[in-house]
Amino acid sequence: MTQTSQAGDAARLLVVGAAAGMGRWLSDHLFADLPWRQVVLVDTADSSTLLEGAAEAYGATPVASGTLAQVAAQLEAPGFIVCVAVPDGAAREVLAQVDALLPADAPIIMVGSSFSWTMDVLASVPARTAVALHPLMDTGARSLDGQTVCATDVRGVATGWLAEAITSRGGIYTVLSPERHDRIMTHVLAMTHQALLGFVTAVADSGLDLGDELWAARTPLFEAMLGLAVSLLEENQELTLAHIQASVDGTDAAARLADAAASVRAAVAGDALPARIAETRDAFTGALFDTVRNTAAATLGAGQSKRATLARVRRLGALVGLHPTGRPDKLRVGRLVDLTPVHLVLEELLIGPPGGAALLHGPGVRNAKRLGRRGKAIRTRFGIGHVEVLSDAELEVALDSWLAHLRRDVRFLVPESVAGDGVASVVREQRGIGAAYLVSEAVRTGQRAVVIRAEIRADLDLDETIERLRRAVEVAYAWPHGVARPVRARGLALRYLGPPGTFSENAARQFAVGLAGAGEHDVRIEPADSFDEVLAATRDGGLGVLPITSSASGLVSRAVRALLGSDVELVAGGVVDVAVRFDAYAAQPVVLAELRGAPVFSHPQALAQCANFTTRWGLVPQPCASTTEALERLRAHDGPAIAIASSGAEADHPFVHVVEREIDDLSGSITRFLVVGAPGTFDEHRDGSDPTLRSIVLAPSVASIAGLVGRGAGFDELLTDGDGHCLWVSSQAVANLPDGVRGLGVVPWSPRTPVVRPTPG
Repeated sequence: MTQTSQAGDAARLLVVGAAAGMGRWLSDHLFADLPWRQVVLVDTADSSTLLEGAAEAYGATPVASGTLAQVAAQLEAPGFIVCVAVPDGAAREVLAQVDALLPADAPIIMVGSSFSWTMDVLASVPARTAVALHPLMDTGARSLDGQTVCATDVRGVATGWLAEAITSRGGIYTVLSPERHDRIMTHVLAMTHQALLGFVTAVADSGLDLGDELWAARTPLFEAMLGLAVSLLEENQELTLAHIQASVDGTDAAARLADAAASVRAAVAGDALPARIAETRDAFTGALFDTVRNTAAATLGAGQSKRATLARVRRLGALVGLHPTGRPDKLRVGRLVDLTPVHLVLEELLIGPPGGAALLHGPGVRNAKRLGRRGKAIRTRFGIGHVEVLSDAELEVALDSWLAHLRRDVRFLVPESVAGDGVASVVREQRGIGAAYLVSEAVRTGQRAVVIRAEIRADLDLDETIERLRRAVEVAYAWPHGVARPVRARGLALRYLGPPGTFSENAARQFAVGLAGAGEHDVRIEPADSFDEVLAATRDGGLGVLPITSSASGLVSRAVRALLGSDVELVAGGVVDVAVRFDAYAAQPVVLAELRGAPVFSHPQALAQCANFTTRWGLVPQPCASTTEALERLRAHDGPAIAIASSGAEADHPFVHVVEREIDDLSGSITRFLVVGAPGTFDEHRDGSDPTLRSIVLAPSVASIAGLVGRGAGFDELLTDGDGHCLWVSSQAVANLPDGVRGLGVVPWSPRTPVVRPTPG
């Protein structure tokens, strides 16, 4: 008995009937996964569009499509495997055409519901290797997983590459003789069809209103039975059902069904129905009984679940994704505007081709304009039984594929040791990111500024997504807190220079969340009106957070003056680093070129870090106590003005508009904050911080500590401001400091915040 070639050896595939039905299903879910040198897809002349869709499943494999006459020249090469899946009435004619066009060694797989009939058709090509195939699922199945495919072992391979292809994709490959197969199908197909047709005929002839009475009062069992029966009434099923009844002995099925009905009728009339039920139940083994019952329950539950899902989605006003049964390539996304037991109305919001579509919902409306997508929502009516509803996860995957993506360059600040490609890999993993690749990276002592070009899905808010990406990178490459744990963490008061919304508050919250064993809710985070108030809080056992250095502008002079001038006994417990980004805001949408001479409000530190922006647009700096105050002054100002505040400030201040993002002079900056308390407030430094412990000393001038600096080998760092104040960071043990010089103990200090002074203008 001859064997067909392996698919990889044969290299070429011909599918006749590839546009729809089982031929299309096998093409999409079985053949498209196999390695072919060439694929030819054939159907009728009016199926060209459907064939184009079928060809997409083969990716880069060369595919020709058309009618048999149109592709005849493609079939002269050797090594074809042929699959014929056509209506029964056309099978003999199609087979004759295929036989005339293909070399004699091309094996044929012929799809049919009756093996005796199929093998009789194949008898017209006796010299060819052939196998009859009967997939026992409908074309709504999403994959081969758990599905059974029957085949003959007559005149060809019964296992081989075909069996391997099916079983390796989760299918069950069963070999049956034509006689055995058709005997089984007498009951599985012919009898089932007759029972359903009899049931639906009786319901239709009941004299009751099918919609307002029977369907409105349906039970899950009635619904399932009627749904299955009605599916047999579709026009395209008529010839198929007639062929099945004729080819697998529908007469015998009718006789057996009549005998069974008579037996049940007699039992009902004679009050013996329980005994009749018990006798039938005993024909099933316990395991089979449970399996069949549970499968049916799952099927009923699935139908109920679909309606429940649709009802929930409509109630919540959420988006829903669906596609016609068996056509996952026809994605529809929108809002449900009507839902009845038999149909739904979808307001379709997805416009445009796959890979370039927009979603007319939320931020997607604005992005559609950016993409130049013109269109409006339309309402479409679907039968519930004719659509598949996508789960949330499936909808995410579908939107990733269908929607266009907008490119944005996003800047990240990470430790110097982190490679830019590593940042890109973190970005790629985030929701709604189609691609991400490195554009540039600049290394300064202790930190790396990385620019990643991210492709953001067109239904997402671009600014919110960028902030989400930054948070993800911050989590992946978190800056060390470098703070010793307070002896008493719960109920601790933590003061910062207010008002709320400043970088100082961010530092305070970052420290609070980082406390081992105590979350942010265990710490009272409170704003103060001045640095003196921040430091005074330590008298009662609290902590203070205040900025000390900026990688963009050096020492924070006001904080240094407050520390030097305070009479409160203080010790530093550590440092917290906060990445700083500034945006420019206006009370109304404006053009910057029209604002020359206008005031720009912000904290002095922010004004210093954005000096180039201020100079470029001819703005007049107006120092404020905080960036939050700057935004309030912007709102109260009568006339054009700008405020500089942290990125994302518009979320808490809806009255402002973003004029320009990331206006810092440098590609990124970090502000380092000291966490201070009274002596004895902090526990010992742990977690391997010993190698980085440094003495922290503040002095009114370099001259006041000149005799202490540089004594022996070690690490010394001096930072000064314009008034001559000095921060000395040293690996030396510091003692016996001169008057006016303040020591704050030792903290973990690494050079992550170098002083890089921008040149104004």
